[in-house]
Order: sequence, then C-alpha cells, then structure tokens
Amino acid sequence: MTNPDTPRGVAPPKYKSILRTVAVRVLAYAILCLIVVFALVDFHSLPWGGPVSPPRSSEQGAVSDPGWPQFRGAGYDAHSGETELADSWPAKGPPVLWTREIGPGYSGLIAQGGRVYTQTQALAEQKFLALDADTGQTIWEHGYTWPYQAGGMFPGLRATPTFSNGRIYFAAPSGLVGCLDAADGHALWSVNVIEKFDGRGAGFGYACSPVVEDGKVILPVGGPSASVVALDADTGATRWTSGSAPASYCSAMPITFRGRRQVVVFLQNTLAGFDLKTGRLLWEQAYSRGFEEHAAALLYDEPYLRAMQAYRAGSDLYVLEAGAPGEANDGVPVCRIKRVRHDAQMSNDIASSVLVNGFVYGFDLRDMQASAARPSRGTFRCMDFKTGEVRWSSDRPGQATMVVADGKLLMLNDSGQALLVRINPHHYEELGRAEVFPGETCWTAPALHRGRLYLRSPTRATCLFVGKPERMSPSQRASAAPLATVAKVRPTNVTWLVGAERDYPFELPDLRELTRWYLFAVGALAAAGLLAGITHAASRLYRGRWSRLPSSIIFWMGLLVFGIVATPFINRHWGQFVFTWPLSLIAVHQIALAAVSRSKQPGKSKTADWAAVAGAGFLILACLLYFKLTRLLSLAPAWYFLVMFPAAWPVAIPAARRLARPGRLAGESLWMFAVFSVYFWASAGVMLLRTARL
Repeated sequence: MTNPDTPRGVAPPKYKSILRTVAVRVLAYAILCLIVVFALVDFHSLPWGGPVSPPRSSEQGAVSDPGWPQFRGAGYDAHSGETELADSWPAKGPPVLWTREIGPGYSGLIAQGGRVYTQTQALAEQKFLALDADTGQTIWEHGYTWPYQAGGMFPGLRATPTFSNGRIYFAAPSGLVGCLDAADGHALWSVNVIEKFDGRGAGFGYACSPVVEDGKVILPVGGPSASVVALDADTGATRWTSGSAPASYCSAMPITFRGRRQVVVFLQNTLAGFDLKTGRLLWEQAYSRGFEEHAAALLYDEPYLRAMQAYRAGSDLYVLEAGAPGEANDGVPVCRIKRVRHDAQMSNDIASSVLVNGFVYGFDLRDMQASAARPSRGTFRCMDFKTGEVRWSSDRPGQATMVVADGKLLMLNDSGQALLVRINPHHYEELGRAEVFPGETCWTAPALHRGRLYLRSPTRATCLFVGKPERMSPSQRASAAPLATVAKVRPTNVTWLVGAERDYPFELPDLRELTRWYLFAVGALAAAGLLAGITHAASRLYRGRWSRLPSSIIFWMGLLVFGIVATPFINRHWGQFVFTWPLSLIAVHQIALAAVSRSKQPGKSKTADWAAVAGAGFLILACLLYFKLTRLLSLAPAWYFLVMFPAAWPVAIPAARRLARPGRLAGESLWMFAVFSVYFWASAGVMLLRTARL
C-alpha cells in the first residue's frame, strides 16, 4: 500500500531506489557494450564512401578488350595482353590514381570497361561493390549476408568475383554463390552450395572463385557425389555434379586437351579432371593425406600439367594422355594422366606461380606464412617447367602474387610492396619497387587493365598507373598523386611483448608444447605465492606501513604481473616458445568472480554492487586486450583460453566465494592452483581434440 502522504505522480522512495539501481546497471551495461564494439571494430577500415554518379554510358558498354574479368585474368593464367607499360618506375613509385579504405577481406578486384568490382564487408554485412575505375568511388553496392569472422584473425571474403555477359558471379565464405546484374547490382539468383551439396573441405571459409564457361558456373564443393558442381549461369539450377572427394581452396581451371574442354581441380587429397560438357570424371590422381589445404593455381601447357603444394612439399609434373583412337566412355573421349616427375624446389600456397615461355616464376615457400613481425620464409625462383631445373633464385622479391604483361612481372608481395620485374630466365632483374601497403600482410592477387594496376591489402584498395607516362590522359595527370602522399598504415610489431615468435603461430600446439606452457605458468604462480609469503613474513617482523598491506593483495598482483612478464623473459633466454598469459587471464577472472560473490553476501552495501560491476568490466577489458594483442601476434590458438572460463567454474566459483572472505594465503594459493589447472587443461583438451580431428 502506498503512503498517503506521497504526492500524486511521485514514486515512493522504495521504488525510486529500485529505478535508480536499474538505471545504473543498464547504463553500466551499455558502456561495456560500447567498449566491446569499439575494441573489436576497426572503424578506419570501413568503406564509408557513398554512391556516385555512374560513369559515361560508353564506359559501361561492351569493350573490345577482354578486361580482367576473373581470378588470374581472362586466360586463367595471370597473363594480360597489355602493352606499352612503363619500363621502370620513379624512385617514389608509380603515380596513384586513387586509393580508398575498402573494408576487411582478401577478394581480388576485377575490371571491365570503366568499372572495377570486388567483395568486402562492413560492420553489419558482407557486400559487393562496383567502383568507378577512374576515381575508386562507389557506383553501387549489394549486401547479402552477415560479416564473416568480424573479430577473427582473417576477417572478410576470400573468393574473387567473375564478370561474364553483363553479370557478376560471386562466392561468400559460407558457400553462398550468387549472380548480380553488373549494371545496377540487383540480384538474379543465389544458392548455398555448401548446404545444398553437403560440401566439405572449406573449414577456413569457402575461397574458390566462380569459373563461368559454356553457360555454366563451375565450383569445387567437396560433397558426396559432388566434388565439383556446375550451375546454370542464367538460373543457378544444377547442370551436373561429379566426384566424391572433399574440396580444398583451389579454384577450378578449364583447359583444352585434344580440342575438348575439361575442368581440372586440385581437391583435398585428389587432383582430378572433369569433362566440361557432361561432368564425367575423366581421370584422378590421389595425394597422400599430409597437408590438405591447396590454394595455388595449376599451371598448364598442353599436354603437361604442374600442381603446386605448400611448405616444402614441392610440385609434380603430369602429362595427359588420350585413349586409343575411337576409345570413349558414353561418348566422351578417354583421357588419362601420368606422373612425370616431382620437384622439391617450388612450393606454393596463397601466392600462385606463373608460367612464361616454358619457365615457372614463383615463390618457393619453405615455412609458414608471413606474420606481423616478418615476411614469409622462402625464395623466389625461376624454374624450367618440364625439367624442374632452377635457373635462378633471389631473396629480394619475397612471396608475391603477380601479373604477366609486356615482358614484365607486376607483383605485390606480402609485405605490401609493388614490384616491376623483367621476365628473364637467366637472372633476377628488378625495374622498380614501391611501398604501397606497409605494415599489412597482402595476399590478394593484382589485376591489370588499361595501364592501371589494381592492388588490395586486407583493408584498402589502390589503383596505380603503370603504363608509359605519355599514355596518361590530362585528367589522370591532374588527379594523380605521388605514392608517398597516400595515407599509409604504419607497421605494428608487438613481438617484444612475448620476446620471440612462435615457429608456427597459426597451428595448434601439441601436448608437449602445452605441457611446457603449463609448467612455466605454474612456476609463475609459485613465484607469486613465494613473494606474498616473504612479504607476509617481513610484515610480521617490521610492523610499519607494509603491515597494513594484506599478503593476498601481493599474491594476486604477483599473478597478474608474473603471468605477463614470464613469457617475454623466458622466451628471450630460452630457445623454445613459452606462453604464460593464461595465468594472468584466469587471475582477472577470479578477481571478478570474487567481486560478484562479495556483492551477493547478505548485508553488503551498494559499494559492493559497484565493485561487482567494476570487476566484470575489468574482466571484459582484460579479455579484449588479450584478444587484440594475440591477434597482432598471430597467436590464434591463444583464443581458446578466452572461451573456456565456464569449464573451470565448478572449482572457480567455490574459490571465488572463499576469496570474498578473509582467508589464509596457503589456501588461496592451493585454490588458485586448482582453478588454473582445470582451466588450462580444459582449454588444452579442446585444442588437442581439434588437432586429432584435423
């Protein structure tokens, strides 16, 4: 019953208190949510530019040149018919026609007429962009699904779109394949091939670029009876499916053998050829079940085919052989494959080699991919396509994707440098080099059209004019800017925080490595307990200001500090990588739990409520900082420790309740040892289980 003395329309004091408490907690929750958003999202990389007026109609129509309509160009071989390219670059680099923030992703740019097209993602969606080739401004955009791994190590789309007959075909990491009208971007059809055909082999995001030939969209999918599928280019209906091997990340490549088109695909453990018209499996070559992530493009010079593997696995040369005259299978001529040789001197992964006049130019990848602290390890080589003989090697280019044109290689290496190199089977001859995306790891293949080289980093796109200077139009001269004036992302190297680089930062640790991490973390925990014990003993002997500092505070401060500094200290003085940060992370978690437990005790004041909110906020901020730093360090396995807090709760919650009350140092140390052990090995168990499944 309300108090009759309370004025009408005014809430009684009890309800005022409730409303005030609710408002405070809602405000605190909103602030924490904003902190999460601002910590996870790189706002500088979002494409804020709005649409602009379309270019002149003559630019949109059909053009005589083939443009750069798909991944690796019109011939699927990274070759361009462009001529009159500059024979050298100024020391400051080629002129920049435009550059823009484009959003996260690795999808390549394609060019047709006066437009370039690519895929990216924004804060709330993946989307397709049509850009003005002269200015880089948005003509139209089409959003189609949620962002992919927005806070992950490699966010955004992987596949490069394809232009064909006035339409754009794209593939998203989820397996969504769609067709858009190139004029205005409206959707014509879409289908999720991973869901429809039960696709396998794209656990890190579907990355195969659509191949459009003979009215079909050819895609490796890796489903049962659907290793490769052909969709109708007009409707998206299924034309044929074939094979049953799991797929990988290598796009299909159409080739011609004895006058008939077939599609060659490097699947997870199989190299296979399919008849383009019927989908019949023509031949199949099995591979051992070692490294199964194939991404490098195949090289073909009829009748020879070379398949590249990654990380010291080398490459294999095959020859296609026709059956006897008249030999056919359901009307399809018989074709067989024969292995000619294996060469260990050329291993490719993301950056594909090119074949020019009987020689392969490419980066022989000897170790894992680039990290924030260094480029990829390996050597750029020129190798005879048929014999495997290495003609020359150079450490100067680095791992690079490239375009072949006018007797030159136009390259973008994974350190963000553009290079101009003369094609020469006798020695490495560099004609120009320019810093375009310093501080970013670049894996997207370049595109070349009308003297413009289109480059992309994980966040930005740039158009360089690489033709001879006299080819520049007056408007291009007026708008071009020196490369040095373009805003650049500065390198961020935080390796000093851990003292050394893990040999394989993206791979999950094995039991031996996890045990090493655990033992050193326990050593840091013991050191914190020892420091707290010494402090407690000293305070009893010397009853001064230190006697008022509880030993438990020293213990928890020691956990936070030793868990962090032990990693760089040990790694700088020992040859094997150690990671003890999870100890500090679980210590913050325990402090937050203790604050919450204290606020739940009977008779506690509102100060305890605020302490609980502060503890939760401290934990969230610590987790975000941990996530950001391990992302910069490429330590993706460390993220498992962020999601395994609940596994420790059966021990962590009773320990937090004990911490909320005054207790003995020895008890706190033993409880913390138990909590950390459960938390660490729960996280380690998930990693080991995932490794066993892979």
